[in-house]
Order: sequence, then structure tokens, then C-alpha cells
Amino acid sequence: MTFKERLYIVNNIYVVYPRFKEILSAIDDCRHFSDLKDEPECLFLKGATGAGKTTLIKSYEKDYPRKETPEGTVVPILSVTIPSPATVKSVVSKLLWELGDPAYERGAISNQTIRLIGLMKDCGVSLVFLDEFQHFIDRDSAKVLKTVSDWLKDLILDTKVPMVLIGLPEAETVFQFNPQLSRRFANRHNLSPFEWSVDAGKEFRTFLHAVESQLPLLKPSDLASEEMALRFYYASDGIVAYVMKLVRYGKTSSTQTRQRKTGLKCFSNCF
Repeated sequence: MTFKERLYIVNNIYVVYPRFKEILSAIDDCRHFSDLKDEPECLFLKGATGAGKTTLIKSYEKDYPRKETPEGTVVPILSVTIPSPATVKSVVSKLLWELGDPAYERGAISNQTIRLIGLMKDCGVSLVFLDEFQHFIDRDSAKVLKTVSDWLKDLILDTKVPMVLIGLPEAETVFQFNPQLSRRFANRHNLSPFEWSVDAGKEFRTFLHAVESQLPLLKPSDLASEEMALRFYYASDGIVAYVMKLVRYGKTSSTQTRQRKTGLKCFSNCF
């Protein structure tokens, strides 16, 4: 296997650990059970930078790709990243653009929203992801937060489509401005970093074992041993993104030096 082939494998490692799987299941419930209720089931996902929020929603999207049919384009999952600075106008425009509206920036917000509702129905949208929701909080304006919370509430009611909001913990502030919106997002999850003290590192070591099982190694590297796991934990603070950076560094180092496993020597500059 060439260096590039090994590097590709390492860069595309995907591990579904218990909490990750639990949130994916909750999102799936929102999508499939909303038709059985008067109002769609919505979800709010918060987490620190690097916790894996964006990876989680992208992994969910892969199972429901858009497709072209004789009747038109089908978009099961409508997913956008909220631009910064965020306004209702910028969000509705981006949603329209994602659905292929050629005049996505044109018209008043009310007219754009009407077009969005129609396109969501025509494209068969069954779930909406809005990532980086904290960009609304960055505006630091009570008026902006009240406006966006009202717009989101009305969009959910008019489309009957469940919505998942994703952002940093401070994004939860928006619910303070609209109790009705807060009620609709009562289903809330926190994708926090691993906590060694909670279970003596059991979950973190299980994660590292799953990561190692996907590495292109000739010999086991014992990443999940207590000593190595503790080193990884203190070097990464339990944040998934940092763990994966360390793994990529170690694997690149071992490949360049022709070592058969990714051992402690490969991480000597990290720990």
C-alpha cells in the first residue's frame, strides 16, 4: 500500500461510538416520527468546537443523498451552514440556493419564505439541518434573536418538517427569546468531549480501539492501552478532533520512518 493510500485511509476514519450513535438515533426519530404528530419533532445539538457535530450531521446526510427523478430533484435532507454575520435574509437565501432557486437572493423575506416552503414540498424535504447556529448569537442583538426565533417557529409550523439546530453551547440562548420555539426544541443533546473521570476512561479507550481497528497497520499499536490512552487524553482534552489530529500525525510519522506500528516514538513530539 502506498503512502497516499495509507494517508487516505487515516484521513477518512469514521467511528460511531455510543454517544454518537445515540444522537444519530434521536435525529432519525425526529425524521421518521414527525408524521405521526401534530407538530414535527425538532432537536438541538450543542457541543464545543472539535467535538464532532459537523461530522455527525454529514454522516447522517450520506445515507439520504439528493437524487434526480423524472418528476424533479428530490432533496431528503436540506442542510446548510449559517453564514456569518447571520440574518434571516442570509439564511433563507442560502436555503433557497441549496434547493436550486435561481433567484435565491431576490425578494422580501416573506416572499422568499413562501418560495422556500413551496420548494421544500416539491423537493420532498423531510429534515432540515442548520449548522453553526451560534452565528446568530454573535450579532449580540435581542431584536435579531427575536426575529430569527419567530421566523424559525413559523417555518416549522408551515412546512411540518422537523429541524435540527447545531451550534456551540451559547447558541442555546436563542430559546430564551421565544418560549414556543423553546418548547419545540425540548429534545436537546450535548456532544461533549470525553470525560476520563466519569468512567475511568472506558469510553475513551473504546473509541481509541475502534480508531486503531481502521488504521492500516501491520502490527497492533495498543492505542487503547491505559498508558497510551491517558497520554492521548491529556494531549487532546478528550476532544475528538484533536485525537484524530494526533492519530494522523502518528501514522504519518510511522509511515515516513517505515515503522510497522504507530507506537509511542511516533508521538514523541505530541506528548
